[in-house]
Amino acid sequence: MRSRSILLATLALLIVALIPAMAIAEEHEEGADEPAVVVDDGGAAVPVPPLEVEAEEQPWTSRFLPPMLVLLTVLTIVGLASYYIFGIRRKYDVVAE
Repeated sequence: MRSRSILLATLALLIVALIPAMAIAEEHEEGADEPAVVVDDGGAAVPVPPLEVEAEEQPWTSRFLPPMLVLLTVLTIVGLASYYIFGIRRKYDVVAE
């Protein structure tokens, strides 16, 4: 029962860590638009050069929080696996019947 709750908590942390990362990736895909074209009633389309937009510095939370949560999740899984292997599994002997 306890291992199931640990597994569910780890899975929930992983999902929470991946959702912001996917949202950031979608923002980058949507931002790559082609330059706008203005059509005059006279008929000919006149291409308008894209506006120069300065690259905005992302806040530290969106840069460091998702990788940190992923790292903590991986470390939790590795820690639990090593605890099971070195702490619990070696404590008991398996007897074949």
